[in-house]
Amino acid sequence: MKKHLKQIDDIAYHSPFIKYTAILKFIFTITIVSLCLYYNNIVISCYIIITMLFINVLKNKINIHDYITMLSIPFVFIFLGCIAIAIEIHFEQHITLYVTKQTIFKSICIMARTFAAVSALYFLTLSTPIYQIVSVFQKLHVPKILTELMYITYRYLFILAEIQHQLKIASMARLGYCDFKTSIKTFSSCITNLLLLSLQKAQQHYKAMEARCYTGELLFLQQEQCHNNAITIKGVIYILSIVLLNIVLKGKAL
Repeated sequence: MKKHLKQIDDIAYHSPFIKYTAILKFIFTITIVSLCLYYNNIVISCYIIITMLFINVLKNKINIHDYITMLSIPFVFIFLGCIAIAIEIHFEQHITLYVTKQTIFKSICIMARTFAAVSALYFLTLSTPIYQIVSVFQKLHVPKILTELMYITYRYLFILAEIQHQLKIASMARLGYCDFKTSIKTFSSCITNLLLLSLQKAQQHYKAMEARCYTGELLFLQQEQCHNNAITIKGVIYILSIVLLNIVLKGKAL
């Protein structure tokens, strides 16, 4: 967990797209996600997945192995959820579980559509640091309490991951995972210690924020961003290509 969080954060801060306007990247991503969900077509979903892979690998300069590894985390949850959709249950004299071609196709379509939306959201995540996303929400007049809670929760994940990593190393050094019975006992102890240490860390970080003149509002030093007409035009062309693909597919269906 710690490795993936740090990796995503590092990629966003070193992205070639970091200097471009965050609000345009946000609009671009939301538009793609909306089109993907609205059209509900497996071909369009696969098109978005493949093109997003090329954009992130070739344009955002992400290692393809790292990108696939990061996508594998949500893919597992999506895949397991779609298995549940593919299985139908009938309650008659006894419970019957069965799978049909319709349910399999339906689950594949949902999996492709969901994975395409996640791929588009990954573009925003891997090209825009968290403080720029917060600034976008502030420009959209999202309540400050929500944006600040989002930022604090995001940063607190790093704290929890670091504590969990240290507890795991300490437990392994004391042979806490030598057998199944000991592993269960060690796991329960780690959960308890994680709760106590996280509360302690939260108090320490709040005191640190107060020492830096925190008065109930988080302020962010914004990096100067530029508006690139060429990038904007390419984004519009990409969105239009999705619309055009849908028109072509509808024409073939007729």
